[in-house]
Amino acid sequence: MDPSREEAIYNERHVKVICVGAGASGLCLAYKLQRSFKNHSLTIYEKNPSVGGTWFENKYPGCACDVPSHNYVWSFEPKADFSSVYVSSAEIQAYFENFVEKYHLDRYLKLSHTVEKTTWVDSGREGRWEVVARDLITGQVVQDWCHILVHATGYLNAPTWPKVPGLDEYDGIKVHSANYDPSILLEGKNVLLIGSGSTAVQILPAIQPVVKTVTIFIRSPTWVLPDISTEARRFTREEIQRFVREPQTVLELRQSNERTMNSIFSVYLRDTVLQQQCRALLETEMKKILDHEETEGKLIPKFAVGCKRVVPSGFRYLRALKEENVKVVYSGVQSFTRYGVISDSGSSHEGDIAICATGFDTSYISRYPIYGYSGRNLQVEWAESCQSIPGYMGVGVSEFPNTFTLLGPYSPVSNGPTLVAIEAQADYICSFIDRYQTEPAIYSFHPKADACADFRAQVGEFMNDRAVWTDNCRNSHNNHTIGGRTPTTWPGSTLHYLEAIREVRWEDWEVRYVGNRFSWLGNGISQTEWDPTADLGYYIRQSEDDRVWNSRWKRTRALNKSGSMPPRELHRQSKLAKKTD
Repeated sequence: MDPSREEAIYNERHVKVICVGAGASGLCLAYKLQRSFKNHSLTIYEKNPSVGGTWFENKYPGCACDVPSHNYVWSFEPKADFSSVYVSSAEIQAYFENFVEKYHLDRYLKLSHTVEKTTWVDSGREGRWEVVARDLITGQVVQDWCHILVHATGYLNAPTWPKVPGLDEYDGIKVHSANYDPSILLEGKNVLLIGSGSTAVQILPAIQPVVKTVTIFIRSPTWVLPDISTEARRFTREEIQRFVREPQTVLELRQSNERTMNSIFSVYLRDTVLQQQCRALLETEMKKILDHEETEGKLIPKFAVGCKRVVPSGFRYLRALKEENVKVVYSGVQSFTRYGVISDSGSSHEGDIAICATGFDTSYISRYPIYGYSGRNLQVEWAESCQSIPGYMGVGVSEFPNTFTLLGPYSPVSNGPTLVAIEAQADYICSFIDRYQTEPAIYSFHPKADACADFRAQVGEFMNDRAVWTDNCRNSHNNHTIGGRTPTTWPGSTLHYLEAIREVRWEDWEVRYVGNRFSWLGNGISQTEWDPTADLGYYIRQSEDDRVWNSRWKRTRALNKSGSMPPRELHRQSKLAKKTD
Protein backbone atom coordinates (compact mmCIF):
# COMPACT_ATOMS: atom_id res chain seq x y z
CA MET A 1 0.00 0.00 0.00
CA ASP A 2 1.32 3.44 -0.92
CA PRO A 3 1.94 5.93 1.89
CA SER A 4 -0.91 8.27 2.79
CA ARG A 5 -0.63 11.92 1.82
CA GLU A 6 -2.43 12.83 5.04
CA GLU A 7 0.60 11.52 6.93
CA ALA A 8 3.25 13.45 4.98
CA ILE A 9 5.52 15.91 6.75
CA TYR A 10 3.79 19.20 7.66
CA ASN A 11 0.40 17.93 6.56
CA GLU A 12 -2.13 20.69 7.17
CA ARG A 13 -4.98 20.27 9.60
CA HIS A 14 -8.01 22.52 9.30
CA VAL A 15 -7.74 25.66 11.41
CA LYS A 16 -10.71 27.83 12.33
CA VAL A 17 -10.03 31.53 12.98
CA ILE A 18 -12.31 34.22 14.40
CA CYS A 19 -11.41 37.90 14.22
CA VAL A 20 -13.25 40.61 16.14
CA GLY A 21 -13.35 43.82 14.13
CA ALA A 22 -13.37 44.66 10.42
CA GLY A 23 -11.40 47.86 10.51
CA ALA A 24 -8.06 48.15 8.78
CA SER A 25 -6.47 45.49 11.01
CA GLY A 26 -9.16 42.85 10.54
CA LEU A 27 -9.23 43.37 6.78
CA CYS A 28 -5.45 43.03 6.55
CA LEU A 29 -5.57 39.74 8.45
CA ALA A 30 -8.32 38.45 6.16
CA TYR A 31 -6.27 39.32 3.08
CA LYS A 32 -3.11 37.68 4.45
CA LEU A 33 -4.93 34.49 5.43
CA GLN A 34 -6.70 34.24 2.10
CA ARG A 35 -3.46 34.80 0.20
CA SER A 36 -1.35 32.23 2.05
CA PHE A 37 -3.62 29.54 3.53
CA LYS A 38 -6.03 27.04 2.02
CA ASN A 39 -7.26 24.64 4.70
CA HIS A 40 -8.81 27.24 6.99
CA SER A 41 -12.02 29.09 7.78
CA LEU A 42 -12.35 32.68 8.94
CA THR A 43 -15.22 34.65 10.46
CA ILE A 44 -14.96 38.37 11.19
CA TYR A 45 -17.52 39.86 13.58
CA GLU A 46 -18.00 43.61 13.09
CA LYS A 47 -20.37 45.75 15.19
CA ASN A 48 -20.89 48.35 12.45
CA PRO A 49 -22.99 47.85 9.29
CA SER A 50 -19.88 48.37 7.16
CA VAL A 51 -16.13 47.85 7.27
CA GLY A 52 -13.52 50.51 7.99
CA GLY A 53 -13.66 50.84 11.75
CA THR A 54 -12.76 54.34 12.86
CA TRP A 55 -13.03 55.60 9.27
CA PHE A 56 -16.63 54.43 9.10
CA GLU A 57 -17.52 55.94 12.48
CA ASN A 58 -15.86 59.35 12.21
CA LYS A 59 -17.77 61.75 9.98
CA TYR A 60 -17.20 65.06 11.78
CA PRO A 61 -16.57 68.26 9.79
CA GLY A 62 -13.02 68.32 8.49
CA CYS A 63 -12.35 64.66 9.30
CA ALA A 64 -9.44 63.68 7.11
CA CYS A 65 -6.34 61.59 6.91
CA ASP A 66 -3.50 63.40 8.67
CA VAL A 67 -0.74 61.76 6.66
CA PRO A 68 -0.44 62.12 2.86
CA SER A 69 -3.31 60.20 1.27
CA HIS A 70 -1.14 58.10 -1.02
CA ASN A 71 0.61 56.78 2.07
CA TYR A 72 -2.48 55.81 4.03
CA VAL A 73 -2.78 52.63 1.99
CA TRP A 74 -1.40 49.12 2.26
CA SER A 75 2.21 48.90 1.13
CA PHE A 76 1.10 46.46 -1.58
CA GLU A 77 -2.15 48.18 -2.63
CA PRO A 78 -1.62 51.75 -3.94
CA LYS A 79 -4.43 54.03 -5.01
CA ALA A 80 -3.66 56.53 -7.75
CA ASP A 81 -6.84 58.60 -7.93
CA PHE A 82 -7.09 60.19 -4.49
CA SER A 83 -8.69 63.62 -4.83
CA SER A 84 -6.32 65.58 -2.59
CA VAL A 85 -3.13 65.48 -0.58
CA TYR A 86 -5.10 64.84 2.64
CA VAL A 87 -8.39 63.18 1.72
CA SER A 88 -11.56 63.05 3.77
CA SER A 89 -12.53 60.12 5.95
CA ALA A 90 -15.11 59.19 3.31
CA GLU A 91 -12.37 58.54 0.73
CA ILE A 92 -10.35 56.46 3.16
CA GLN A 93 -13.50 54.50 3.99
CA ALA A 94 -14.11 53.97 0.27
CA TYR A 95 -10.54 52.67 -0.12
CA PHE A 96 -11.17 49.93 2.45
CA GLU A 97 -14.58 49.10 0.96
CA ASN A 98 -12.99 48.74 -2.48
CA PHE A 99 -10.25 46.58 -0.95
CA VAL A 100 -12.93 44.23 0.40
CA GLU A 101 -14.68 44.11 -2.96
CA LYS A 102 -11.51 43.56 -5.01
CA TYR A 103 -10.36 40.58 -2.95
CA HIS A 104 -13.84 39.23 -2.11
CA LEU A 105 -13.24 39.56 1.62
CA ASP A 106 -16.95 40.05 2.26
CA ARG A 107 -17.29 36.24 2.35
CA TYR A 108 -15.77 36.31 5.84
CA LEU A 109 -17.82 39.18 7.28
CA LYS A 110 -20.67 39.16 9.76
CA LEU A 111 -21.59 42.84 9.91
CA SER A 112 -23.81 44.37 12.61
CA HIS A 113 -22.65 41.68 15.03
CA THR A 114 -21.19 42.55 18.40
CA VAL A 115 -19.11 40.09 20.41
CA GLU A 116 -20.38 39.74 23.98
CA LYS A 117 -18.02 37.17 25.48
CA THR A 118 -15.04 34.97 24.61
CA THR A 119 -13.98 31.98 26.72
CA TRP A 120 -11.02 29.58 26.41
CA VAL A 121 -12.06 25.96 26.83
CA ASP A 122 -9.65 23.04 27.33
CA SER A 123 -11.22 20.32 25.22
CA GLY A 124 -9.71 17.00 24.14
CA ARG A 125 -6.87 17.21 21.65
CA GLU A 126 -7.66 20.79 20.60
CA GLY A 127 -8.15 23.75 22.91
CA ARG A 128 -10.67 26.22 21.58
CA TRP A 129 -12.23 29.62 22.10
CA GLU A 130 -15.99 29.82 22.51
CA VAL A 131 -17.36 33.10 21.20
CA VAL A 132 -20.78 34.56 21.97
CA ALA A 133 -21.95 37.24 19.54
CA ARG A 134 -25.23 39.02 18.93
CA ASP A 135 -26.86 40.02 15.67
CA LEU A 136 -27.68 43.70 16.23
CA ILE A 137 -30.44 43.61 13.61
CA THR A 138 -32.37 40.53 14.74
CA GLY A 139 -31.17 40.34 18.34
CA GLN A 140 -30.29 36.68 17.81
CA VAL A 141 -27.45 35.27 19.92
CA VAL A 142 -24.76 33.46 17.91
CA GLN A 143 -22.66 30.69 19.48
CA ASP A 144 -19.36 30.16 17.65
CA TRP A 145 -15.93 28.71 18.30
CA CYS A 146 -12.40 28.79 16.89
CA HIS A 147 -8.87 27.49 17.32
CA ILE A 148 -7.31 30.97 16.96
CA LEU A 149 -8.94 34.19 18.21
CA VAL A 150 -7.75 37.61 17.04
CA HIS A 151 -8.88 40.87 18.64
CA ALA A 152 -8.73 43.63 16.00
CA THR A 153 -10.94 46.09 17.85
CA GLY A 154 -8.49 48.99 17.65
CA TYR A 155 -7.94 51.75 20.17
CA LEU A 156 -10.09 54.53 18.68
CA ASN A 157 -13.57 53.06 18.98
CA ALA A 158 -14.79 53.98 22.48
CA PRO A 159 -15.61 57.73 22.58
CA THR A 160 -15.22 59.47 25.93
CA TRP A 161 -17.64 62.23 26.87
CA PRO A 162 -16.66 65.01 29.27
CA LYS A 163 -16.92 63.62 32.79
CA VAL A 164 -18.77 66.64 34.14
CA PRO A 165 -22.25 67.11 35.64
CA GLY A 166 -25.24 68.46 33.74
CA LEU A 167 -24.61 66.80 30.39
CA ASP A 168 -28.21 65.55 30.24
CA GLU A 169 -29.59 68.95 31.22
CA TYR A 170 -28.29 70.70 28.11
CA ASP A 171 -31.20 71.63 25.80
CA GLY A 172 -29.09 72.17 22.70
CA ILE A 173 -27.76 69.57 20.30
CA LYS A 174 -24.85 67.67 21.81
CA VAL A 175 -22.74 65.29 19.77
CA HIS A 176 -19.43 63.51 20.14
CA SER A 177 -17.09 63.94 17.21
CA ALA A 178 -16.78 60.16 16.84
CA ASN A 179 -20.55 59.78 16.40
CA TYR A 180 -21.14 62.98 14.50
CA ASP A 181 -24.38 63.33 12.54
CA PRO A 182 -23.59 65.01 9.19
CA SER A 183 -27.22 66.16 8.92
CA ILE A 184 -26.70 68.68 11.73
CA LEU A 185 -27.04 72.19 10.30
CA LEU A 186 -24.26 74.46 11.52
CA GLU A 187 -25.00 77.52 9.40
CA GLY A 188 -25.77 80.54 11.56
CA LYS A 189 -25.43 78.60 14.81
CA ASN A 190 -23.49 79.33 17.97
CA VAL A 191 -21.26 76.31 18.51
CA LEU A 192 -19.38 75.14 21.58
CA LEU A 193 -16.30 73.10 20.62
CA ILE A 194 -14.86 71.21 23.58
CA GLY A 195 -11.36 69.85 23.14
CA SER A 196 -8.08 70.88 21.56
CA GLY A 197 -6.57 67.63 20.31
CA SER A 198 -6.12 66.44 16.74
CA THR A 199 -9.88 66.15 16.14
CA ALA A 200 -10.64 69.70 17.28
CA VAL A 201 -7.73 70.93 15.17
CA GLN A 202 -9.52 69.53 12.11
CA ILE A 203 -13.03 70.61 13.13
CA LEU A 204 -12.38 74.29 13.88
CA PRO A 205 -11.16 75.46 10.45
CA ALA A 206 -13.91 73.36 8.82
CA ILE A 207 -16.82 74.94 10.71
CA GLN A 208 -15.51 78.46 11.34
CA PRO A 209 -16.54 79.88 7.95
CA VAL A 210 -20.18 78.72 8.25
CA VAL A 211 -21.16 79.12 11.91
CA LYS A 212 -22.27 82.36 13.53
CA THR A 213 -19.83 81.90 16.40
CA VAL A 214 -17.69 79.10 17.78
CA THR A 215 -16.36 79.00 21.32
CA ILE A 216 -13.48 76.56 21.69
CA PHE A 217 -12.27 75.32 25.07
CA ILE A 218 -8.54 74.68 25.16
CA ARG A 219 -7.43 72.95 28.34
CA SER A 220 -3.87 72.37 27.18
CA PRO A 221 -1.84 73.47 24.16
CA THR A 222 -0.84 71.29 21.22
CA TRP A 223 2.17 71.27 18.94
CA VAL A 224 0.93 71.66 15.39
CA LEU A 225 2.95 70.91 12.28
CA PRO A 226 2.97 72.07 8.71
CA ASP A 227 2.07 69.52 6.04
CA ILE A 228 4.35 66.50 5.67
CA SER A 229 3.84 66.50 1.92
CA THR A 230 3.19 69.43 -0.39
CA GLU A 231 0.64 72.11 0.36
CA ALA A 232 -2.65 70.59 1.51
CA ARG A 233 -4.87 70.96 -1.54
CA ARG A 234 -6.94 69.11 -4.09
CA PHE A 235 -5.12 67.48 -6.96
CA THR A 236 -5.91 68.84 -10.39
CA ARG A 237 -7.63 66.65 -12.96
CA GLU A 238 -4.39 66.52 -14.93
CA GLU A 239 -2.41 65.39 -11.87
CA ILE A 240 -4.83 62.57 -11.11
CA GLN A 241 -4.79 61.43 -14.73
CA ARG A 242 -0.99 61.37 -14.62
CA PHE A 243 -1.01 59.34 -11.39
CA VAL A 244 -3.34 56.79 -12.99
CA ARG A 245 -1.36 56.71 -16.23
CA GLU A 246 2.07 56.56 -14.58
CA PRO A 247 2.12 54.20 -11.57
CA GLN A 248 5.84 54.86 -11.14
CA THR A 249 5.05 58.49 -10.30
CA VAL A 250 2.76 57.42 -7.47
CA LEU A 251 5.34 54.91 -6.24
CA GLU A 252 8.04 57.59 -6.11
CA LEU A 253 5.69 59.97 -4.28
CA ARG A 254 4.82 57.30 -1.73
CA GLN A 255 8.46 56.41 -1.21
CA SER A 256 9.45 60.05 -0.75
CA ASN A 257 6.69 60.68 1.80
CA GLU A 258 7.46 57.46 3.66
CA ARG A 259 11.15 58.32 3.88
CA THR A 260 10.24 61.68 5.37
CA MET A 261 7.91 60.15 7.96
CA ASN A 262 10.50 57.52 8.87
CA SER A 263 13.29 60.07 9.24
CA ILE A 264 11.87 61.98 12.21
CA PHE A 265 11.67 59.43 15.02
CA SER A 266 14.51 60.93 17.04
CA VAL A 267 12.23 63.92 17.66
CA TYR A 268 10.56 61.64 20.23
CA LEU A 269 13.85 61.22 22.10
CA ARG A 270 14.91 63.72 24.73
CA ASP A 271 17.51 66.36 23.95
CA THR A 272 18.27 65.19 20.43
CA VAL A 273 19.31 67.63 17.73
CA LEU A 274 16.11 66.86 15.83
CA GLN A 275 13.98 67.56 18.90
CA GLN A 276 15.73 70.92 19.30
CA GLN A 277 15.46 71.74 15.59
CA CYS A 278 11.80 70.84 15.46
CA ARG A 279 10.95 72.81 18.57
CA ALA A 280 12.79 75.88 17.32
CA LEU A 281 11.08 75.73 13.93
CA LEU A 282 7.58 75.19 15.30
CA GLU A 283 7.94 77.93 17.90
CA THR A 284 9.06 80.34 15.19
CA GLU A 285 6.31 79.38 12.75
CA MET A 286 3.56 79.37 15.39
CA LYS A 287 4.64 82.81 16.59
CA LYS A 288 4.50 84.13 13.03
CA ILE A 289 0.87 83.04 12.75
CA LEU A 290 -0.31 83.98 16.24
CA ASP A 291 1.61 87.28 16.42
CA HIS A 292 0.42 88.01 19.96
CA GLU A 293 2.63 87.50 22.99
CA GLU A 294 -0.11 86.52 25.44
CA THR A 295 -1.72 84.10 22.97
CA GLU A 296 1.66 82.60 22.15
CA GLY A 297 2.22 81.90 25.83
CA LYS A 298 -1.04 79.98 26.01
CA LEU A 299 -0.90 78.08 22.73
CA ILE A 300 2.78 77.17 22.39
CA PRO A 301 3.47 74.15 24.63
CA LYS A 302 6.17 74.06 27.26
CA PHE A 303 6.52 70.28 26.94
CA ALA A 304 8.63 68.54 24.32
CA VAL A 305 7.47 68.15 20.75
CA GLY A 306 5.92 64.70 20.47
CA CYS A 307 4.90 64.24 24.11
CA LYS A 308 1.36 64.87 22.98
CA ARG A 309 0.35 63.61 19.56
CA VAL A 310 1.66 66.09 16.99
CA VAL A 311 -0.96 67.36 14.56
CA PRO A 312 -0.06 67.82 10.87
CA SER A 313 -1.70 70.61 8.89
CA GLY A 314 -2.32 72.50 12.12
CA PHE A 315 -1.43 75.97 10.86
CA ARG A 316 -4.96 76.36 9.45
CA TYR A 317 -6.23 75.74 12.98
CA LEU A 318 -4.03 78.52 14.38
CA ARG A 319 -5.29 80.93 11.73
CA ALA A 320 -8.89 80.00 12.50
CA LEU A 321 -8.35 80.83 16.18
CA LYS A 322 -7.74 84.44 15.15
CA GLU A 323 -11.00 84.86 13.23
CA GLU A 324 -13.56 87.34 14.60
CA ASN A 325 -16.30 84.75 15.14
CA VAL A 326 -14.02 82.48 17.20
CA LYS A 327 -13.81 82.86 20.96
CA VAL A 328 -11.03 80.99 22.74
CA VAL A 329 -11.48 79.91 26.36
CA TYR A 330 -8.23 78.67 27.87
CA SER A 331 -9.71 76.13 30.27
CA GLY A 332 -11.75 72.98 30.36
CA VAL A 333 -15.45 72.61 31.05
CA GLN A 334 -16.67 72.38 34.65
CA SER A 335 -20.31 71.54 33.94
CA PHE A 336 -23.14 71.78 31.44
CA THR A 337 -26.18 73.97 31.95
CA ARG A 338 -29.51 74.14 30.16
CA TYR A 339 -28.16 76.66 27.67
CA GLY A 340 -24.45 75.91 27.52
CA VAL A 341 -21.46 75.24 29.74
CA ILE A 342 -19.52 76.69 32.64
CA SER A 343 -15.77 76.73 32.20
CA ASP A 344 -13.25 75.71 34.84
CA SER A 345 -12.67 79.39 35.50
CA GLY A 346 -16.38 79.87 36.28
CA SER A 347 -17.46 81.76 33.17
CA SER A 348 -20.73 80.85 31.40
CA HIS A 349 -20.95 80.23 27.67
CA GLU A 350 -24.12 79.59 25.70
CA GLY A 351 -24.44 77.68 22.46
CA ASP A 352 -26.96 76.00 20.17
CA ILE A 353 -24.72 73.00 19.51
CA ALA A 354 -22.03 71.37 21.64
CA ILE A 355 -19.43 69.31 19.78
CA CYS A 356 -17.38 67.20 22.18
CA ALA A 357 -14.02 66.45 20.58
CA THR A 358 -12.90 64.78 23.77
CA GLY A 359 -11.23 61.72 22.35
CA PHE A 360 -11.40 58.03 23.12
CA ASP A 361 -10.77 55.56 25.87
CA THR A 362 -7.33 54.41 24.77
CA SER A 363 -6.74 52.14 27.77
CA TYR A 364 -7.01 49.02 25.56
CA ILE A 365 -9.54 47.57 28.00
CA SER A 366 -11.70 45.16 26.02
CA ARG A 367 -15.37 46.01 25.50
CA TYR A 368 -16.28 42.38 26.23
CA PRO A 369 -15.02 39.73 28.70
CA ILE A 370 -12.08 37.59 27.57
CA TYR A 371 -11.74 34.54 29.82
CA GLY A 372 -8.41 32.72 29.62
CA TYR A 373 -6.81 30.05 31.80
CA SER A 374 -8.54 29.42 35.16
CA GLY A 375 -11.30 31.88 34.33
CA ARG A 376 -9.00 34.90 34.30
CA ASN A 377 -10.76 37.86 32.68
CA LEU A 378 -8.45 40.02 30.59
CA GLN A 379 -11.03 42.80 30.60
CA VAL A 380 -10.73 43.04 34.39
CA GLU A 381 -6.97 42.51 34.55
CA TRP A 382 -6.20 45.32 32.11
CA ALA A 383 -8.62 47.63 33.91
CA GLU A 384 -6.96 47.00 37.28
CA SER A 385 -3.32 46.96 36.19
CA CYS A 386 -2.09 50.35 37.35
CA GLN A 387 1.58 50.30 36.42
CA SER A 388 1.60 48.61 33.03
CA ILE A 389 -0.56 46.42 30.84
CA PRO A 390 0.82 42.85 30.70
CA GLY A 391 0.98 42.63 26.93
CA TYR A 392 3.68 41.31 24.63
CA MET A 393 5.02 43.39 21.72
CA GLY A 394 1.61 44.58 20.56
CA VAL A 395 0.33 41.10 19.68
CA GLY A 396 0.22 38.67 22.62
CA VAL A 397 -0.95 38.25 26.22
CA SER A 398 0.45 35.81 28.78
CA GLU A 399 -1.93 33.11 30.05
CA PHE A 400 -4.40 33.79 27.25
CA PRO A 401 -3.67 31.00 24.76
CA ASN A 402 -4.13 31.02 21.00
CA THR A 403 -5.21 34.64 20.99
CA PHE A 404 -3.65 37.75 19.50
CA THR A 405 -4.23 41.48 19.33
CA LEU A 406 -3.80 43.70 16.29
CA LEU A 407 -2.70 47.21 17.29
CA GLY A 408 -2.75 46.00 20.87
CA PRO A 409 -0.77 47.49 23.77
CA TYR A 410 2.80 48.48 22.84
CA SER A 411 2.08 48.79 19.13
CA PRO A 412 3.71 51.71 17.26
CA VAL A 413 0.60 53.88 17.02
CA SER A 414 2.35 57.24 17.43
CA ASN A 415 5.84 56.46 16.19
CA GLY A 416 5.48 56.63 12.41
CA PRO A 417 3.46 54.95 9.64
CA THR A 418 0.73 52.73 11.13
CA LEU A 419 -0.62 50.56 8.32
CA VAL A 420 2.72 48.89 7.65
CA ALA A 421 2.88 47.97 11.34
CA ILE A 422 -0.53 46.30 10.99
CA GLU A 423 0.82 44.35 8.01
CA ALA A 424 3.79 43.19 10.09
CA GLN A 425 1.53 42.11 12.93
CA ALA A 426 -0.72 40.17 10.56
CA ASP A 427 2.37 38.42 9.13
CA TYR A 428 3.50 37.62 12.68
CA ILE A 429 0.13 36.09 13.57
CA CYS A 430 0.16 34.08 10.35
CA SER A 431 3.48 32.55 11.45
CA PHE A 432 1.71 31.06 14.47
CA ILE A 433 -1.29 29.91 12.46
CA ASP A 434 1.09 28.25 9.99
CA ARG A 435 2.93 26.37 12.71
CA TYR A 436 -0.31 25.41 14.47
CA GLN A 437 -1.75 24.10 11.21
CA THR A 438 1.30 22.04 10.19
CA GLU A 439 2.27 20.64 13.62
CA PRO A 440 -0.79 18.67 14.74
CA ALA A 441 0.52 18.00 18.25
CA ILE A 442 0.43 21.72 19.14
CA TYR A 443 -2.42 22.32 21.56
CA SER A 444 -1.88 25.96 22.53
CA PHE A 445 0.64 28.77 22.80
CA HIS A 446 0.93 32.05 24.68
CA PRO A 447 3.74 34.41 25.73
CA LYS A 448 5.55 33.34 28.88
CA ALA A 449 4.93 35.49 31.95
CA ASP A 450 8.64 36.14 32.53
CA ALA A 451 9.10 37.21 28.89
CA CYS A 452 6.23 39.68 29.25
CA ALA A 453 7.70 40.99 32.50
CA ASP A 454 11.14 41.50 30.94
CA PHE A 455 9.58 43.19 27.92
CA ARG A 456 7.57 45.60 30.07
CA ALA A 457 10.64 46.40 32.14
CA GLN A 458 12.52 47.28 28.95
CA VAL A 459 9.63 49.49 27.82
CA GLY A 460 9.54 51.25 31.18
CA GLU A 461 13.28 51.92 31.12
CA PHE A 462 13.06 53.35 27.60
CA MET A 463 10.11 55.58 28.45
CA ASN A 464 11.62 56.89 31.67
CA ASP A 465 15.17 57.39 30.41
CA ARG A 466 14.84 58.30 26.75
CA ALA A 467 11.36 59.12 25.44
CA VAL A 468 9.49 62.42 25.53
CA TRP A 469 6.17 60.57 26.02
CA THR A 470 6.63 60.73 29.80
CA ASP A 471 7.12 64.50 29.74
CA ASN A 472 4.60 66.65 31.59
CA CYS A 473 1.66 66.74 29.18
CA ARG A 474 -1.95 65.58 29.13
CA ASN A 475 -2.03 62.74 26.66
CA SER A 476 -4.67 60.03 26.75
CA HIS A 477 -3.17 58.71 23.51
CA ASN A 478 -0.36 57.27 25.60
CA ASN A 479 -2.46 56.43 28.67
CA HIS A 480 -0.85 59.13 30.81
CA THR A 481 -4.15 59.61 32.61
CA ILE A 482 -4.73 55.99 33.62
CA GLY A 483 -3.31 54.92 36.95
CA GLY A 484 0.14 56.36 36.30
CA ARG A 485 0.85 53.69 33.73
CA THR A 486 3.91 53.51 31.60
CA PRO A 487 2.83 54.60 28.09
CA THR A 488 1.72 51.63 26.00
CA THR A 489 3.46 52.83 22.86
CA TRP A 490 6.22 50.83 21.20
CA PRO A 491 9.67 51.81 22.57
CA GLY A 492 11.14 52.79 19.24
CA SER A 493 10.37 53.81 15.70
CA THR A 494 8.05 52.01 13.30
CA LEU A 495 11.11 50.72 11.41
CA HIS A 496 12.47 49.51 14.74
CA TYR A 497 9.21 47.63 15.33
CA LEU A 498 9.28 46.02 11.90
CA GLU A 499 12.74 44.63 12.62
CA ALA A 500 11.76 43.52 16.13
CA ILE A 501 8.82 41.32 15.10
CA ARG A 502 10.10 40.13 11.74
CA GLU A 503 11.14 36.85 13.37
CA VAL A 504 9.21 35.09 16.13
CA ARG A 505 11.15 34.64 19.38
CA TRP A 506 9.82 31.15 20.06
CA GLU A 507 11.76 31.01 23.33
CA ASP A 508 9.37 33.69 24.66
CA TRP A 509 6.33 31.47 24.04
CA GLU A 510 4.89 28.63 26.09
CA VAL A 511 3.89 25.90 23.62
CA ARG A 512 1.75 23.02 24.91
CA TYR A 513 1.55 19.71 23.07
CA VAL A 514 -0.81 16.76 23.03
CA GLY A 515 1.11 13.60 22.15
CA ASN A 516 4.54 13.55 20.53
CA ARG A 517 5.69 17.01 19.48
CA PHE A 518 7.52 15.43 16.52
CA SER A 519 4.43 13.78 15.09
CA TRP A 520 4.57 16.32 12.26
CA LEU A 521 7.39 14.26 10.73
CA GLY A 522 4.68 11.87 9.59
CA ASN A 523 5.43 8.88 7.36
CA GLY A 524 8.76 10.09 5.97
CA ILE A 525 7.37 11.49 2.71
CA SER A 526 7.93 15.16 1.86
CA GLN A 527 5.35 17.60 0.53
CA THR A 528 7.59 17.97 -2.54
CA GLU A 529 7.25 14.28 -3.36
CA TRP A 530 3.47 14.58 -3.13
CA ASP A 531 3.34 17.43 -5.67
CA PRO A 532 3.39 15.93 -9.19
CA THR A 533 4.41 19.29 -10.67
CA ALA A 534 7.24 20.02 -8.21
CA ASP A 535 10.92 19.92 -9.19
CA LEU A 536 12.51 17.13 -7.16
CA GLY A 537 15.91 18.77 -7.70
CA TYR A 538 14.83 22.30 -6.84
CA TYR A 539 17.87 22.99 -4.62
CA ILE A 540 20.41 22.62 -7.44
CA ARG A 541 21.40 26.07 -8.78
CA GLN A 542 24.07 27.89 -10.73
CA SER A 543 25.14 30.16 -7.85
CA GLU A 544 24.23 31.17 -4.32
CA ASP A 545 20.84 32.88 -3.95
CA ASP A 546 21.42 36.49 -2.85
CA ARG A 547 17.90 36.62 -1.43
CA VAL A 548 18.69 34.08 1.29
CA TRP A 549 21.06 34.95 4.13
CA ASN A 550 21.92 33.18 7.36
CA SER A 551 22.62 36.23 9.51
CA ARG A 552 20.13 38.82 10.73
CA TRP A 553 22.57 41.56 9.68
CA LYS A 554 22.63 40.34 6.09
CA ARG A 555 18.88 39.76 5.99
CA THR A 556 18.21 43.29 7.20
CA ARG A 557 20.57 44.90 4.70
CA ALA A 558 18.99 42.93 1.85
CA LEU A 559 15.48 43.85 2.96
CA ASN A 560 16.11 47.58 3.42
CA LYS A 561 18.09 47.79 0.16
CA SER A 562 21.20 49.02 1.90
CA GLY A 563 23.50 50.87 -0.51
CA SER A 564 20.70 51.88 -2.88
CA MET A 565 20.34 55.47 -1.59
CA PRO A 566 22.78 58.39 -1.40
CA PRO A 567 24.31 58.69 2.09
CA ARG A 568 22.24 60.84 4.47
CA GLU A 569 23.13 62.53 7.74
CA LEU A 570 21.89 60.21 10.48
CA HIS A 571 19.13 61.27 12.88
CA ARG A 572 18.44 64.49 11.00
CA GLN A 573 15.58 65.56 8.79
CA SER A 574 16.98 67.32 5.75
CA LYS A 575 13.88 69.38 4.98
CA LEU A 576 13.66 70.53 8.59
CA ALA A 577 17.38 71.32 8.77
CA LYS A 578 17.11 73.61 5.73
CA LYS A 579 14.30 75.57 7.38
CA THR A 580 16.25 76.07 10.61
CA ASP A 581 19.59 77.01 9.06
